[in-house]
Amino acid sequence: ISLPLLLSGCTPIGDKSTSMSIIYFSTALLSLLLLIGYFILIRKKNVWFIFLFSSVFVVNTGYWLLSVCRTLNTALFANRLAYLGSVFLPMAVMMIMLNVTRTNYKKWFPYLLSSISIVVFLVAASYPYLDIYYKDATLKIVDGVTALCKTYGILHPLYLVFLLSYFGSMIGVIVHTFKNQKLCSR
Repeated sequence: ISLPLLLSGCTPIGDKSTSMSIIYFSTALLSLLLLIGYFILIRKKNVWFIFLFSSVFVVNTGYWLLSVCRTLNTALFANRLAYLGSVFLPMAVMMIMLNVTRTNYKKWFPYLLSSISIVVFLVAASYPYLDIYYKDATLKIVDGVTALCKTYGILHPLYLVFLLSYFGSMIGVIVHTFKNQKLCSR
C-alpha cells in the first residue's frame, strides 16, 4: 500500500485535498533537501545530477503550488512550473545514462535536447496566449479541492510524443550498451 493512499484514504474530499497538499509539500521539501545534500555531500559534482535534482524540485514545487492555489492565474503559473521541471527531467536522465554507459555524443547534443525541451515547454505554457496546448482552462474548487479543468488543444499530444521519444531513446541506449558490452559498474 502506498503512502499517499494511506494518508488520503476514505475521507471527505476536503480532507483528501489537505492530505495531498501535505504530500506534495513533503515531496517538494524532500527534493530540496536532496539537492542541498548533493551539494554538501558529493565532492565531485556532475552537472547532470544537479540538473536532475533541480528539475525534480521544480516539478514537485509546481504540483504543491497547484494543490493549494485559489486563483486561475496562480494555478496556471503552478502548472507552468511543473511543466518547466518535467521537460528537463528526462533530458537529465538521458545525459546521465549516456555518461554512465560511456556512450559518446557530440558536444552540440545537449544543446539540441535543451532546445527541444524549451520548445515543448513554450507550447505547454502557451495558454492563455495561444490555444494550441489548452483551448480553455478553468479553476474549480469543490469542498476545498482545487482542480484545474482543461480543454486540450491540437498540440496537447506533443508532450506524450516528447516523453515516449525520450523513453525509447533511453531503451535504445541500454540495448546498444548491452550489445557492445560497454556497461561498467559505477
